[in-house]
Amino acid sequence: MKKLYHSILLGVLCCSLQSCFFLFQPERQETSEYTPITMTRAELNESVKFQTARALKQTGKIYVYGSYLLINERYEGVHIFNNANPSNPQKLGFIAVPGCLDMAVKNNILYVDNAVDLVSVNISNPTSPAVTKRIQNSFPMNTVSPDGYTYTMTGDKIIVGWTKN
Repeated sequence: MKKLYHSILLGVLCCSLQSCFFLFQPERQETSEYTPITMTRAELNESVKFQTARALKQTGKIYVYGSYLLINERYEGVHIFNNANPSNPQKLGFIAVPGCLDMAVKNNILYVDNAVDLVSVNISNPTSPAVTKRIQNSFPMNTVSPDGYTYTMTGDKIIVGWTKN
């Protein structure tokens, strides 16, 4: 009988302590710390461009392509380095691809996500890349900010990145 009493008491104690976990959860903010960076469809279609080399800031994936390094800059594009001398890689340029988070290379073609579109870029000459194809709306739009808030987009706007307030 004593064992049964202790078991019931332990069960009641466990159930009553369960509500304490809600007391220690942090307060959720009312608004996001991030604002979406947007482009219209027309702007997105013209946004993939080769530019001069720039500093690395918020890098993502690294891809080795022959003697070149392709380094993803989250939401910005792809850095191109000549890595013929691995102890001294040389910056060649930057392919601006707003909304870019992922990339792959096959047969001299760089495949990148340009926000919601899949874009193929011929990089057989890495200092003069050229867009070869764009498949619109290949991916769902990322409407969730880095701190977890969901934005509702209306009209012709496409989210290509986030800026911290």
